[in-house]
Amino acid sequence: MKMKRILAVLIVFVMVFSVTACGSSNSTGTEDATKESTTKESATQDSTADTSTVKDTGITLEFQQWWAVECPEGYVQNICDNFYKETGIKVELLSAPFADTKTQIVSGSTTGTVADLVSVDGSWVYDFATQGILTDMSALLAADGYDQSNINSQWQIDDTTYCLPVVNYAYPMFANMDILNDCGITELPKTWSEFQADCEIIKAKGYYPFALNLDTTSPSGIQNTYMGFAWASGIGIKDDTGAYKIAGNEGLKTFAEFMKGLNDAGYLYPGMSSLTEADMTSKFSSGELAFVINSMATLQSYRKDAPDMNIAAAAVPVKDDYADKSGMCYASWAVGITENSEHKAEAMKFLEYLFNADVNADLAVTQSAFPGSASAEPDYGDADQVFLDVYIMYQNGYPINDFICMKDANTFMTDYINELIPYMDGDVDVDSYLQNVQDAIDEIYK
Repeated sequence: MKMKRILAVLIVFVMVFSVTACGSSNSTGTEDATKESTTKESATQDSTADTSTVKDTGITLEFQQWWAVECPEGYVQNICDNFYKETGIKVELLSAPFADTKTQIVSGSTTGTVADLVSVDGSWVYDFATQGILTDMSALLAADGYDQSNINSQWQIDDTTYCLPVVNYAYPMFANMDILNDCGITELPKTWSEFQADCEIIKAKGYYPFALNLDTTSPSGIQNTYMGFAWASGIGIKDDTGAYKIAGNEGLKTFAEFMKGLNDAGYLYPGMSSLTEADMTSKFSSGELAFVINSMATLQSYRKDAPDMNIAAAAVPVKDDYADKSGMCYASWAVGITENSEHKAEAMKFLEYLFNADVNADLAVTQSAFPGSASAEPDYGDADQVFLDVYIMYQNGYPINDFICMKDANTFMTDYINELIPYMDGDVDVDSYLQNVQDAIDEIYK
């Protein structure tokens, strides 16, 4: 996926962000193990809808997703009902928490019962495409004659589109201003040195300054939190040609040494290798953490769990000598059409319906996200001020996530964490650590 293409359109829109990718939390689907593992919601008309004039096509599409779990009750069903009233095509929702959705899709593809449409995390795209789960959406878009300029971005493998991001979420740094005020810190840190200085004061006051959630059962913390800090300073895992360049990457080396310094000084919450995103969110809500990098989706959780907390959103601090635009990690609610579907054209119509200006704008507002449709104009007039602050930050930077459409992304993120922890613990030197990570990605792409 070409990041410049995303930036060219995304920054036009005012956004407010909703948990994640992944991941993020994840945002994109924040894991919620307390929800039912799987539910079905048939896409029939709602109780107030007049469907007497609907010409039923007799076609029912299945949509496997986590959206209905995370949206207000009945919200996604209402989208399906309205689509039915317009087209006569029914959509049956197969709903599961984010953590279970990938398993449901893989299981369905194995048994030949996979849904027509599937919600896809960025880290799944490559595998789903090469395994034949997802169909060639480029051909469907061309055959349908849809105006593709209305789509802000497309997730592609070898120039073939397999998924369309419907709404998107960003990962800023949240600050507990109650802690900062107690520490006498009046301004949010803008650089690494300012961040370190604040961390020293915060620790002396008895708080934990920052956390890395590096539990490998859901390894997205390596992209959302760890690399999210690096991307702010233009430091990535790819070179200008798009090749993975980790060993010998001076930017990554400087960043790794900075993060290890934070850990050595006791500025990171202990037990990073077992800390999940849910744990990190809980620690922040309980007032133990001063700063976290997390999906805007979690702000709703913070408001619910800690309604009296004074929260601010900050741009992730950058390297002291960095003066260029900052990258901000993002994740998406994206949808693909399966190769197994017998109704690909109709599935494409539903996906295009999700890019309808009004539908897309309302979904973005409801989920505190920003739209994937170029024609959508969300009304964020009643938005939380923190959301609007993040919009300004996002306008001044660009979205980035090097793990989207990566081959075996979850495997690599796990490998990355497994090499990072020994380095952070002082068991290996920085060059060996980066070389080990390089070897891991080379093994995947050999």
